Amino acid sequence: MDVPCRFMVVQDETEGEEVCERLRAGGIKCAVEVLPDVNSTAAIWGGQARESLFVLVNEGDVEKARAVLEVTQ
Repeated sequence: MDVPCRFMVVQDETEGEEVCERLRAGGIKCAVEVLPDVNSTAAIWGGQARESLFVLVNEGDVEKARAVLEVTQ
């Protein structure tokens, strides 16, 4: 079963699409989505989490995604 997880935070759509292009070239399904950043200071202290742009990959592909990005840098 494919379970999407937050792989990395990106600054904008352009950076997110560049990362996804590299991942897709390595055979990894991915997406760029705006989600609450539960690791932000506000969220940790009980405030409202700010939204961040995340690249999502399937849980089972995390290690492969890291390897693909290391090779293509």
